[in-house]
Amino acid sequence: MREKKFFLSAAVMLFFGLVLLFLYQKSMAYEEEEALKKQMDSLLLTLHNKIKETTTISLASSVVLAKNPYIIACLKEQKKEPCLGYLIEIKNTLALANVFDNARFHLHTKTFKSFMRLWDYDNQHNDDLSAFRHTLEKIKTTRTPMDGIEIGRHGIFLRAIVPVMDKNEYLGSFETVVDFKALNNYFNKDGVMFYVLMKKEYCAIANAVVYDETLMLDNYAIVNQSINGLHFIKEVNLQGTGYIKKGDNYVLYTPITDINGENVGFFVLTWKESLSLASFKG
Repeated sequence: MREKKFFLSAAVMLFFGLVLLFLYQKSMAYEEEEALKKQMDSLLLTLHNKIKETTTISLASSVVLAKNPYIIACLKEQKKEPCLGYLIEIKNTLALANVFDNARFHLHTKTFKSFMRLWDYDNQHNDDLSAFRHTLEKIKTTRTPMDGIEIGRHGIFLRAIVPVMDKNEYLGSFETVVDFKALNNYFNKDGVMFYVLMKKEYCAIANAVVYDETLMLDNYAIVNQSINGLHFIKEVNLQGTGYIKKGDNYVLYTPITDINGENVGFFVLTWKESLSLASFKG
């Protein structure tokens, strides 16, 4: 009888012990999951803040340069040779001050044509931008600066666009264009890979760029890296903001909303499971 009571007591204790162990493991897994989510939130906030920081500085640059008499003369007289000299001088001055060594300048006419791209100044064709650069028309209508992400003939960029005025006359717009190189370097130094995925349908607009076939996923083109490190998520259907774990890699993704409110692709951040995200505080 005593043996039965002993075994019964032992079985009950073992059962409750297993239940407590199960609850403890669930609690630990939940805490780890919550900690990971908080770190991912910080990572996304860092990305948002870095983009905002870049576009804010770009906008300040554009606002100041749009008031430059040489820039005004560029669009008023539309003489490309002296204009090129002015833009190169401005670019070199900013480079000396370590401001946007990867910045590009773009001048647009009041009829929404490209007057000069500083990085493509040999192109003498004033191509019409009205079919896809809808921001230019908004700026002409509102006379208000705008900044954000937009796709053009040369790809997807961070852009800050302001009206160029001569007294009350609208001459066109001035644009500071910044790529994602600085963001690549910022995340990479802490072991996180950063990818900009543009929807393939927009390759028809960005037709001045040839995207290597190795940088193509099913529905997207990787536009900011020279090597495709996302083969392992090729079949993933990206929707909204979320994350997945593939092997020992975490993949965090969030939509890219352009300056006109359109979803044009995804930002993707990847890192090894062993990496701590503690350095990203947002």
